[in-house]
Amino acid sequence: MPREPAWRVFSAEYNSSKHYIKATEPKKPSYVITPLGAKISRLFVVGVLTEVRLITDEIVKARVADQTGAFYILAGKFNPESRQILESVKVPQFLAVVGKINVFKPDEETMYLSIVPERVKVVKEVLRDYWVFDTARRLKIRIDAMREALKMDVPTVNNLLELGFSRKISEGVITAIKYYEKINVEKYMDMLKDALKHLLPEYKMLGYELPSVEEEEEEEIGGEEEELILKLIDELNKDNKGASYEDLLEKSGLDPEKLDEILISLQEKGEIYEPLLGRFKRI
Repeated sequence: MPREPAWRVFSAEYNSSKHYIKATEPKKPSYVITPLGAKISRLFVVGVLTEVRLITDEIVKARVADQTGAFYILAGKFNPESRQILESVKVPQFLAVVGKINVFKPDEETMYLSIVPERVKVVKEVLRDYWVFDTARRLKIRIDAMREALKMDVPTVNNLLELGFSRKISEGVITAIKYYEKINVEKYMDMLKDALKHLLPEYKMLGYELPSVEEEEEEEIGGEEEELILKLIDELNKDNKGASYEDLLEKSGLDPEKLDEILISLQEKGEIYEPLLGRFKRI
């Protein structure tokens, strides 16, 4: 079964979700459907670790804040490495988390969302800023798709495909319209603007722009660079403990931010994993 992609969404969109599709078969994924049509089983989030608390003898709860609110991370006995990192990191600290959705529904009207981490890593501010920009880019495409769908008398996936949106976005938007009675698109546009406020001067200087609706939602990292890193991981894994981050940085000639981006992408695709912190091996 292919691994579910790790969505990049702001905490305000994730936490405003009210619909949950629970898996009906073992090993099948469950999904949270956001009001803008993100169909999430896994997430990749970057923010500031602002709080870590011991809930029970086995469970640690952490709060990771982005520009729109906060994600809550729950690490227990099934993710000891993530729990150890959360307990050892000093607050505040920039943190990247890849994990699965966690849903608690005490009744039909209430739903609490958190993330069960698969991987936690301390990162630099520049990676957090890139995550904000990239998450805003993806949010803008979903906003545009939802706006177009709400204009239609009978919105369909095919109609959105004809406008240039990807199938994943088109299907997600139509699903969200079925689940949510009222979708306040402008609220999410305001959220996007607020999230980008501190980045706009920097990105305007570099000439970056948010994409038009015709641009494909999933913009893949360069295949040649990924192939280079995979080749280096094979070559540098001489002691079977994995290629070290430092060696990959030196041999690839990439800057740290680009290397981090490629390593995260390869992990999300299920190509590599991190057996030890800072070391990478092929799966």
